[in-house]
Amino acid sequence: MSAVNSEERLGPSDYGFLARVLRSVGVKYYKLTGGEPLLRRDVHEIIREIRPHAEEVSVTTNGSLLRDKAKLLAESSVDRLNVSLYSMREDVYKYLTGGAGSLYSVLEGLKVALDYGIKVKLNFLVMKSNAGEILEVLRLAEKYGLDVNVIELIPLGVPINVYTREHVELNSIIKLLEKMAVKKVIRDFQNRSVYVLPSGIRVEVISGYGNPLMCSACTRLRLTPEGFIKTCLYVDKPYVDLYEAITTRNEAGVLEGFMRAISLREPYFKF
Repeated sequence: MSAVNSEERLGPSDYGFLARVLRSVGVKYYKLTGGEPLLRRDVHEIIREIRPHAEEVSVTTNGSLLRDKAKLLAESSVDRLNVSLYSMREDVYKYLTGGAGSLYSVLEGLKVALDYGIKVKLNFLVMKSNAGEILEVLRLAEKYGLDVNVIELIPLGVPINVYTREHVELNSIIKLLEKMAVKKVIRDFQNRSVYVLPSGIRVEVISGYGNPLMCSACTRLRLTPEGFIKTCLYVDKPYVDLYEAITTRNEAGVLEGFMRAISLREPYFKF
């Protein structure tokens, strides 16, 4: 798919229209991801447009712009932020992010978001460079009462040499969580394991690559800024182009395209 310029991408009212139409067929959860969604100056307007037609609107962010954006996000009535925390050490953070942003700015943004009353969940992407920091991440999460996603690195959008160098199995972290947890449950969505710690925070393990158990219980579709619906994170095709139907406010066209996308879905990893 080609790069998107401002004339080609969907605007806030387009997302609001789509959310209103899809609510009629039961779509009620939205997550704005990226890239980095806070780079869009109108991200708070997109949330505001979707919000009346959704039960939950969340945003996944690297947190580098959060300190300046938190007020607008709170005013847009965002339900939750997933903030990516790559490391608890400034040097490792800069190494893993290629020098983009800083741990300090992320932690400051996290505090500001919490001060505005925004619910936050931490995303901890596990790599060889940061795997030993899991207890520090959990201590930070418990300090603020935040749930955590522990995520396995996947070979998608990552140079193969980086993936080979940084990928690590989650087995040791899972064993640690098994010992620490007072309760373990399995979420219906993607069959994810969730560990409840004595402090009450919930730690969710996301190990999706090569995992048919997770694929078999995935219900996500992805909408690109061009108006394309992708049926799976791991594939670019097949996709369904809804841009014209959305921008011309063709409700029947949106529903037809959406149902076509549903019919094209299949697990990427199969039993």
